[in-house]
Amino acid sequence: MNELPGEPDLPAPHSAKPVHLPSAHRWAIIRAMNDDLIGRQFGNYRIDAVIGDGGMGAVYRATDTTLDRPVAVKVMHGDLAGDPLFQQRFLQEARAAARLDHPSIVRVYQFGQGDDLIYMVMELVNGVSLGAYIRQLAQHHQVVRLEETLTLIAQVADALGYAHRQGVIHRDIKPDNILVKRLDRPDRPGESPLRAMVTDFGLAKLMETDLDTLVGQMMGTLLYMSPEQALDLPVDGRSDLYSLGVVLYQLATGKVPLIIQTPEEALEAHQYASIPMPSEVHPGVPAEIERIIMKALARRPEDRYQTGEAMAVDLRRAVGGVSEQEAIAFAADPDSTIVTMVTEFPTPVRRVTWDMRPTVIENSGYCRVLIQNGSPSTQTLTATVEDPQQKLQADAGRKQITLATGQQGVVDFYLQAARVPLAGRRRQIPFTMRVALLNDPAQSAPGLDGTVEVRPQIPLWLAVALPILLLSVCGLMTWVVSSLSLLDSLRGIIGL
Repeated sequence: MNELPGEPDLPAPHSAKPVHLPSAHRWAIIRAMNDDLIGRQFGNYRIDAVIGDGGMGAVYRATDTTLDRPVAVKVMHGDLAGDPLFQQRFLQEARAAARLDHPSIVRVYQFGQGDDLIYMVMELVNGVSLGAYIRQLAQHHQVVRLEETLTLIAQVADALGYAHRQGVIHRDIKPDNILVKRLDRPDRPGESPLRAMVTDFGLAKLMETDLDTLVGQMMGTLLYMSPEQALDLPVDGRSDLYSLGVVLYQLATGKVPLIIQTPEEALEAHQYASIPMPSEVHPGVPAEIERIIMKALARRPEDRYQTGEAMAVDLRRAVGGVSEQEAIAFAADPDSTIVTMVTEFPTPVRRVTWDMRPTVIENSGYCRVLIQNGSPSTQTLTATVEDPQQKLQADAGRKQITLATGQQGVVDFYLQAARVPLAGRRRQIPFTMRVALLNDPAQSAPGLDGTVEVRPQIPLWLAVALPILLLSVCGLMTWVVSSLSLLDSLRGIIGL
């Protein structure tokens, strides 16, 4: 069985309001719409494959056909896009996000409406969500190197500080809205070659509307929500910094500061619960890092960092101030293993798996490729058959299939030898089957090898036996004829 990496989870924004889970019928409509959009064109953008799906919309991998570059396109679901109030709010927030230009903010290239849909074209980040990585760390009881954690959070703090100066508040800072990608070289001397990038600026505000058509989400955002958000009080940029403090707490300790599962629990926790000190959860957390975390998580906004830049300065100062003894103590915690994102970059746990049957075909027949999409999003894959000796004929050299999450599918190739000899030995013609993600051929798994066994029209033993048999028959006939002639001669001699 071969494996292809799946795409990372891209959960949609959440809301602290009561949850109304989408019906199976609505999700069926959404899935059908996703499939219908594959291959369609929005202006200069061709939709290629689904990356992620949520309550507000789906994210697609697309191609800018004018500039020939990959992009991400977020398309709002039709039942939301058809509401005039939602359209107005979406365009307002999209304009605000499009003004942001920062290396740690996913850029918005364009937004618009068409065919009863509204969409946003964004930079396609070749990385993974920090949320997917944190979930992977939790499964293996691992913690990221302290220096890398501080650097990534400092980059996000810089991005938030910039956005706040532009008058834009994110409102939904959480690991799933932070993407991490590798760089050819570090941004700053002494830092790791990694960059954190914040996505979905402004879209969280759309979930504050009272539109009946909006669907609720899982309550994961409640874990990162600031007290003023939970209490439905006015928020400013310091609310984002609180949420970032929760992310830092989680990366440093492996746990979230408050266990919250419902809006009611959020109200109670933010008013009465106390946050455990990070060193109580992970004894190796240095005192300076603990101070930064607890300042970011202050219940009163005026007691927190007032700007993202101020928080970033403290974080970078802390990176340089971590002593060798503190680094050893942080890494020596018996309950977890310290890993680096530079060499152990996050990969999705769930995958696309595939197999091929049969591996041996006699003369001609179908080779079936069985594919299981175990990744968290719809995948479009290509199956390709390679004939290195160019002695085979196939009904197609390349076929494509789109599978939803959890769906199984098959692709059949009819293969036959281009030429079947009249006689001779059996011959084996090799072929290789490959499966790859449609728009990321580099993610192809190793191919599976098969053979077409060509049987000649006349078996070798029969081909050898026929001449011998023919010679024997000819010899026998010659002998018979000769014998008859001799017999006639003898009869003449004796006068019979």
